[in-house]
Amino acid sequence: MSKIFWYEVLESTQEEARRLAEAGEKGVVVARRQTAGRGRRGRPWLSPEGGLYATFILPGEELAFPPELLPLAAGVAVVKALKALYGISLGLKWPNDVLYQGRKLCGLLVESLFREGHPVCFLVGVGINLNRPVPEAPQAVSLGEILGREVPLEEVLSGLMAAFKEVGHLKPEEVLSSWRAFSETLGRRVRILHPEGSLEGIALEVSPYGNLILKTEEGLREVAFGDCIHLRPAG
Repeated sequence: MSKIFWYEVLESTQEEARRLAEAGEKGVVVARRQTAGRGRRGRPWLSPEGGLYATFILPGEELAFPPELLPLAAGVAVVKALKALYGISLGLKWPNDVLYQGRKLCGLLVESLFREGHPVCFLVGVGINLNRPVPEAPQAVSLGEILGREVPLEEVLSGLMAAFKEVGHLKPEEVLSSWRAFSETLGRRVRILHPEGSLEGIALEVSPYGNLILKTEEGLREVAFGDCIHLRPAG
């Protein structure tokens, strides 16, 4: 994945990546600012200058694991990249957040591009708080704040590209074991919010398909999607 599509401003790197992927391109779409960025389930994603906004176009045949594990694998890639670059320890919150000491540093969005009913490639959106102060979001943190200095966007992007290439070759159990090693969700009491309501319990494990397995008062429940709220520390 060596091709980089650079933009100063885009409505959405995800939508530009979709357009390029439909034309047969692969690589990564990067913008310094988005005017209509979005997160999971179409939510607006605040994307002013000072962040890293990128979407990786990943052909399905380049993955050594089932696509259901891609959200977990993407989180592993970000953690590995920033650890290799800056030596910082990060954690993962199911299904798609990267945390530093419990504060959100990065969000991920994974979508599929289908042709004739079959996924031909995957679009992995990565939004990192890079150098932009985030006082309006006390649960968030920027990489510059962690390191105490300005962080070059190109440096982080290069590390991410290398990490995504490496993680794409992991076997399914390697993806799962890596995610478990970085997880800040497993062992905690959590609340899962989804369109049908909410579910509360202890996060015990992730399934071979990346679903979260909860121990609830009614027994074990497996959750495929939803917003995860950490209610208490692990242990």
